[in-house]
Amino acid sequence: MNQTFKRAVIFSGGGTRLMIYLGIFAALEKLNIKPDLLIASCGGSFAATVINAFPDHFSRKEYLKSEEYYRFVTQTTLTRHRKLSEIGIFSLKKVFTTAKAPFIEDIFGRYIVEMPQNLSECFPSLQNVQFSQEIPTLIIGSELLFNPSETGQKRKDKKLFRKVIFTNPETALSLKPEQIASNSDCFKDSAVDKVSKIRFDISMLESTRASISDMFYVQPAYIQDQYFMGGVIDLVPMELAKHIAKEVITEKKQIYTTVEESLIRAVFGFSANERLSETEKLISDLQIDTTGIKVDLKGHYLEKSINWKKLELDFSFPKTYLQFREDMEMQWQYGFDQTVKAYHQNS
Repeated sequence: MNQTFKRAVIFSGGGTRLMIYLGIFAALEKLNIKPDLLIASCGGSFAATVINAFPDHFSRKEYLKSEEYYRFVTQTTLTRHRKLSEIGIFSLKKVFTTAKAPFIEDIFGRYIVEMPQNLSECFPSLQNVQFSQEIPTLIIGSELLFNPSETGQKRKDKKLFRKVIFTNPETALSLKPEQIASNSDCFKDSAVDKVSKIRFDISMLESTRASISDMFYVQPAYIQDQYFMGGVIDLVPMELAKHIAKEVITEKKQIYTTVEESLIRAVFGFSANERLSETEKLISDLQIDTTGIKVDLKGHYLEKSINWKKLELDFSFPKTYLQFREDMEMQWQYGFDQTVKAYHQNS
């Protein structure tokens, strides 16, 4: 193994968990176990971008409590697919289909959250952030191996996605081909290509836009004449982390719901829960338990639910800016406290 780094932390997804990851990162530094490598996928990539953009924990926390970020959260626009007659019936059909990605799904037109292709429109404070040599970062995403005209066709064993690792040239030198190949048993008959790719010619904010583009939630990112999608292709890249770092810190993830499991199977052709179980067997040096977040932070954590009056999917946004700041502070503290608790339990 070519273990270039002493300690890596994996921020493995969840678009509403950004502040929790900042609390985790702050606690790791306080405990003198600060990671020298960030590996981020899905929503975790945005937290990694904020860490790279600002010099200290206070300024990072204040940014996620800022009016700029508040506007982005509360001005989220949902598409017609939020209707249960759209996403509800579609999801139900997928639950009862056990085939592994039998068709090329329309992820280009079927999504529920509108998001601009250029995130600098929403986050001008982050538009110039670069992958830092001071905080080496790997962002996980996926490259689409098909185009919109092919949607609806039978897959016929065609590989549809390739895992992509976004980083800078200096950090890319630490990666070896055998370390980034998708050798997981879960991927064998899936729509995921065994070969992975490293990209160091794409900006950090663009990489984040790609990584957070989960199927049926956000439209794929279109960057440099290529479509990209989310880090859900490998939400907890433990094999990569263990190859490149001597110690690995992860969070304990909740299992996927029946609907989430069925949608990932329909698009990528593998079982998300089997993959999660596979990564759990690759023991990390410190695992932070955040599985109780919905209970512990109930009322202070953005959740999706069903509005039965309107028969559509809904999000629980904070009603005021003051409430938003209080919620974000509680989320940061939750991440910090859970990390300290895990550390002492592990000592």
